[in-house]
Amino acid sequence: MSRALAPIAAALLGLAGSLAATFALHHAAGAALDRVLEERLRGAGETAARLIGDRDPSAAELHAIMDANRLDGAYVLSPALVVLADATGPAGETADLLRVDASRVEAALGGEGTVARGYAVGALEVETAYFPVRGPDGRPRAVLALEVGEAFSAARARLQRALLLGVGLSALGALALAVAAARWSRSERQRRDAAARAARGDALARMAAAVAHEIRNPLGIIRAAVELVRERASAALGARDREGLDDVLGEVERLRRLTQDFLELSAEPALRPEPVDLAELAGEAARGSAALHPGLSVTVAVGALPPVRADPARLRQVLANLLANAAQAGARSVELRGELAGGEVRLAIQDDGPGIDPGVRDRLFEAFASAREGGTGLGLAVSRRLVERHGGSLALAAGGPGTTFELRLPRAA
Repeated sequence: MSRALAPIAAALLGLAGSLAATFALHHAAGAALDRVLEERLRGAGETAARLIGDRDPSAAELHAIMDANRLDGAYVLSPALVVLADATGPAGETADLLRVDASRVEAALGGEGTVARGYAVGALEVETAYFPVRGPDGRPRAVLALEVGEAFSAARARLQRALLLGVGLSALGALALAVAAARWSRSERQRRDAAARAARGDALARMAAAVAHEIRNPLGIIRAAVELVRERASAALGARDREGLDDVLGEVERLRRLTQDFLELSAEPALRPEPVDLAELAGEAARGSAALHPGLSVTVAVGALPPVRADPARLRQVLANLLANAAQAGARSVELRGELAGGEVRLAIQDDGPGIDPGVRDRLFEAFASAREGGTGLGLAVSRRLVERHGGSLALAAGGPGTTFELRLPRAA
């Protein structure tokens, strides 16, 4: 359960870290932006207040100040809060107290300029600034009021969009981290399972090989005894008795092949490679299958192929195992097709049987894994090992009815 939660925990940690960094950067950038905007507005206000001096500016002059600093409003107030000049409206009227902060106007008349949030128009927040306008004696005689909304709001909106983008990228990064962690966890689990299966298989193979080695001699004695009885008493035996002895010899031969498979799982018998005609070898395997499995029809469509370098006896054993598996699975016909693919000779063995159970596909070539009831699962494991020792490969091919195995071998030099 803890391993299953590991990808989620990794994603949450990654998301928390990236979000913390994103919000910290956004906070720092927001504070820096506010300082820049405030300094910009303060510089514009103080400069304009000095230029106005002891005269009341015209609406055109105030409008020029607005355009130069991208402001939304500029006007001059008397100590009695009467508008002396306005860039966008009439002069001579009392200021709108919903728009003007009287306490800050009083502070400006005391010589203190201020920049702060003023009021909002819908979703638009307006920043306001009040600066003293001094007369010839240096005392504040009026107040210059500046307003800015769109320019400052646009900068803050871009910063907000950057925050949303950062949050989105953080979420995507966390998702990517979760996917990577999940894949790593799955691959680690598969690797551990494969290692455990390999260890179990190796232990079983060694144990089975030891048992097989011990029963080879008793099997030989049983076979010799049965053949001796059949030879000496053949005249006195009835048909049913002879059939019974043949059945015993058949079972002895099956056990001999089984013990040989067990031994080959734990040993690497020496190969005697030589140039082999794959078409001829496939024909021999088909004739051998006809004798052992009369109900299975084998068609050879290999054609002329370059020879492969292999041990013919071992390669014949591989083909015999594949044909025997098809017959035991209930197939009625098998087709062997060959072709040259680059530097490899490829042989496909396709039957019309019921196919492979999906539950054992991933373990099909493992020792003791069998889709057939009563099967040992040794034939395919031994066959793949023999083919790989020849420098080739044996795999289950996808698609098509029934089951198709693909055997690849390097062509002889």
